[in-house]
Amino acid sequence: MPSTICAVAHVHRSKQPTVRVAVTEDAHRISDLLPHLGYQVSADEASLRLAYVLGSPNHAVFVAEAHRELVGLCLLAGVRHIASAGYAEVMELVVHSGHQGQGVGRSLLQQAEAWAVSQGYGRVRLRSGVQREEAHQFYERLGYSRSRASYAFERTLAAIQPPEPTWVGAHRLPPWPTSASES
Repeated sequence: MPSTICAVAHVHRSKQPTVRVAVTEDAHRISDLLPHLGYQVSADEASLRLAYVLGSPNHAVFVAEAHRELVGLCLLAGVRHIASAGYAEVMELVVHSGHQGQGVGRSLLQQAEAWAVSQGYGRVRLRSGVQREEAHQFYERLGYSRSRASYAFERTLAAIQPPEPTWVGAHRLPPWPTSASES
């Protein structure tokens, strides 16, 4: 009787990323991730800014990990208004280019939406540069719709004295760090 060789193929399925609240120790890995969004931020700047944001009750920062690597980031801010019920705004959403299309962005936005609901917001808003057409298609696939076109106006306030240092827990934070790329 001829021998039969039976090979069993092991299919490696990509495990969904783990989404969790960011911690200050993530700052260095966050600074490594931000170039995938088009921003260069030093680890020191990321560390100070992350500490401020984590100390704010109006913000949430979530990170996604896959295979012990930080592969995504979502920063939200709660925006309260007098004229409306307000909203939660996604301020930063970035997925490492090598992990796009694997559910990382979707998982981060699901966590962002859960946070928004827990804070009493009935909607989530985000802004996306006009050149990011692939991102626009991604958001629309997830049920986001283009609400209105508007301009962003900005004024640099370099001459303004920064506020006194802030306390986060038992730690005194220095004034908010800025970089040359912001001026």
